[in-house]
Amino acid sequence: MSAPLNIQTRITLSLSLQRYLRAVERFEAASKEFNEACSTIRECLPKPSRFVAAISYQHYLVTSDQEGNFEVEQVESL
Repeated sequence: MSAPLNIQTRITLSLSLQRYLRAVERFEAASKEFNEACSTIRECLPKPSRFVAAISYQHYLVTSDQEGNFEVEQVESL
């Protein structure tokens, strides 16, 4: 059995675990949102396709194949 932890170590460990658990929650939410966004894109994209989209003053080259796979690349200039 290990020795008891001192108060400073317990506080540091508790704060670290809290930070970790909050990060896990945010990661899972972001992962769910990402997967939903990918599904929506797959449903909407014509197959196959290749076009440039302007979003928030940025340009992106969007390509998709017959199976619904897609890629989005930022384009520096047109």
